[in-house]
Amino acid sequence: MKTTWLASLLVTIFLGAVLGLVVTYLGGAMVEALTATPIVREPLKAMAVGIILAVMSGLLVTTHH
Repeated sequence: MKTTWLASLLVTIFLGAVLGLVVTYLGGAMVEALTATPIVREPLKAMAVGIILAVMSGLLVTTHH
């Protein structure tokens, strides 16, 4: 049972990091295209925020089911 929990946590962290990067780059490109202002992208912060949000939402789902 513990390996299943650990595996799901690792997948959640990985997907959170990937989604954080995707949102940062796609959102930044869209804003640059619409407003013609350059945006400084910070991939490490984007990955950290994505991981935090993914883990928090995972904990919310597990505690309410």
